[in-house]
This record gives sequence, C-alpha cells and structure tokens, in this order.
Amino acid sequence: MKTTHSPEKIFIRTFGGLTVYRHHSPVVISWESQKARLLFCYLLITSDQWVHREKLLELLWPGCDHESGSKNFKTTLSRLRKSFQGARSLNPVLTQGDAYRLNFEAITCDNGIFRENAVIGIKHMAHGDVKGAREHLERAQELYSAEFLPEEPSDMFIGESRRELAVLFSTVLNYLERIYTSEERTDLLAALTSLSHFPSFQRS
Repeated sequence: MKTTHSPEKIFIRTFGGLTVYRHHSPVVISWESQKARLLFCYLLITSDQWVHREKLLELLWPGCDHESGSKNFKTTLSRLRKSFQGARSLNPVLTQGDAYRLNFEAITCDNGIFRENAVIGIKHMAHGDVKGAREHLERAQELYSAEFLPEEPSDMFIGESRRELAVLFSTVLNYLERIYTSEERTDLLAALTSLSHFPSFQRS
C-alpha cells in the first residue's frame, strides 16, 4: 500500500526582512516585479482573511482607474505566482471570486504565528492562567526577532502593520515582565531588558 505524505510548507520570515525558507534553508525568490513582491507582503499582513481585489488595487495603484488597475492586478498576480514556480512550484495565492488570500496549505508565516500566540497568551493572562500565558507569550517573544519588514520603511500599509505588531510585542514583554517578577526570575528579567534595543519597544 502506497503511503502519501503532505508536502512540507514553505515558511516565511517577516521579522527582520522578508525571507522564504524550505527545509529550514533560505530559498531565493526571483520576484518578477516589485509590485508582485508588495502584493505578497500585503497578503501576508491580511493573513487568512479574504481581501477584495478593489482594496488591493487601491493599495498597489492609488487613484488608478478601474480598468487600468484591473489589468495591472491581473499581470501582477500572474507575476507573483510565477515568482514561486522555483519554490516547490506552489501556488501562493488562492482566489474566491474577486477576493484573494495566501494559500496556507502551502505557506506559513512568522507574523501570523506571533500574533496568534500573543493573543492567546494575553487571553490566558486575563483568565488568570499564568502557566498557559507564559508558554504562548514566550513563543511570541522568540518569534519577534526584529521589526516587521524593515526593508519597506515608506509603505503606509506595511508601516501600519509594523506599528500594530510592535505594540503587541510591547504588550507581550510587559506581561512576561509581570510573570518573571512574580517568580523572582531576575535572570529572565535581565534578558527582557536587553530586548529594549528594539526601536518599537516601550515599557508601559
């Protein structure tokens, strides 16, 4: 009897710069265009939400007329898919009518895992489950190794997400500080203090 194995996902690192990994090794993506790369970044931000084409058109070509924007989008989406033909030949984007999202059967990304663990950890803290909170908060803290997509300093949509993730990261650190203080773990508190080199980190 033949045994089938599900293909390993491509892992996307966004903290510290966009990097694609397969089998824990970086994969070179030859982006067909800068707009194709930006479209991929926007879909990383919106994560598992379906995004209408009109919103993506406005982000990529602000003020562009609908006909030109639609043609540009069709070309850019094709270029994005072509960019990943060398990375296990996966289809990175799924379509549902006029809405789009990343193909999470094939792709996983650090910013999504960070957000999920941070939110779960904060919820555990709200319910008084310190042990459960610590596990998720520490996982989130480990993932945030640097700022989100720093190579795109001027893009407003990416910048807004960068600020939101930075605020969430600061909240994670503050909760961890509270946990470590209650446990009298001066070693872990000292490690948290060293993370203050991040420009986004602010002690509340």
